[in-house]
Amino acid sequence: MSVMSELIERGAVPEGYKVEVFDGRVIMTPKSPEQDWTVSDVKDAVKASGIARERVFGDVLISFLGENDGAPDLTIIDSNAERRKNSYSCLDVLAVVEVPSEPEDEKEHVRNVRKYGRFGIDVYMIADPFKQMVTLMSEPHASGYGRVVEIPYGDPVGFTLATGERVVIDTGTFPTRDAGRA
Repeated sequence: MSVMSELIERGAVPEGYKVEVFDGRVIMTPKSPEQDWTVSDVKDAVKASGIARERVFGDVLISFLGENDGAPDLTIIDSNAERRKNSYSCLDVLAVVEVPSEPEDEKEHVRNVRKYGRFGIDVYMIADPFKQMVTLMSEPHASGYGRVVEIPYGDPVGFTLATGERVVIDTGTFPTRDAGRA
């Protein structure tokens, strides 16, 4: 059992915090209102596209064989994904959305790009309230993603999952955050 699994099983994660093990360190970060609102907007758009709510969730443990597990801000899984207690395998993940909690967050913009690409997660989207920009990545490979597109807040973002399902997100409602007040 991983450190993350043990924390979750014991209920040791305080309300309003996100806990992840990354590079052997336990990182506990309070969620910002901007993270919550952005994830809520994305989740609404995903469900509006016809994807069942059972396939869309946030802060749920995803296991990565041989690496630290994670709990992305929002995850979309395949319809035949197999639940393992309170987690899923990264092999069942079709898309991940992350909202950085601080400017130039290395975990979201560098380490997760490599990790999600290496594990073949088809779509990785970063909605950055500091840059007011969505970075949409696809075509995963061993060290990241082959296709990276930046879309300013206010413009729609669309992607197609490996299942053929199309998701379009209105980013005009995404909240922004001043980097000086991170």
